[in-house]
Amino acid sequence: MKNNYVIVNGEKRVINEDKLILGNLGIKKITDLKNLSKLTDLKELYLYNNEIECINGLENLQNLVKLNLYGNDIIKIENLAMLSHLKVLYLSENNISKIQGLDSLINLKRLSFETNKIKKIEGLDQLINLEQLNLYENNIHKIEGLGNLKSLKNLRIGKNPIPSKSLEKVGGLNEQGYVIKPQLVVEYCNKLI
Repeated sequence: MKNNYVIVNGEKRVINEDKLILGNLGIKKITDLKNLSKLTDLKELYLYNNEIECINGLENLQNLVKLNLYGNDIIKIENLAMLSHLKVLYLSENNISKIQGLDSLINLKRLSFETNKIKKIEGLDQLINLEQLNLYENNIHKIEGLGNLKSLKNLRIGKNPIPSKSLEKVGGLNEQGYVIKPQLVVEYCNKLI
């Protein structure tokens, strides 16, 4: 990899084993990362605990398999369509209120929205390879929108205002807020259609 660094706040940050870790650096805009667009072979990008509001500037990183945007100020999920190889996406601790913009990410296996402002489970129909979904601590009132997730093995949905009767219908939750029988949830959502 001949281009193996970015410039952040005037400082050179080098890629280590196809990973670029840029957490806790006060980054406001991804597009301000000089040289990022040239890192076309990059596999993992960590931009956690920054001040990023918009997802952009990633269109050339088509080989990314892991993207960590945990702990930012993102409101809208956008500009990810070109990341078709993505398998892991962390969007926890942001200000996201709607699940959208993920339709082309059919290779996703792990997706986290913990501690956001999501009100409705939607926008996941195309994610047929998804194995782990974290919706813990949002504002979800109803179990729905999970009917196509036939590969789902872990679903964390605790700390949402979902009625306990609804949770009982799908086998209940453990102490950490994980659904005990995720495939029962998938079946339940298919019966709602």
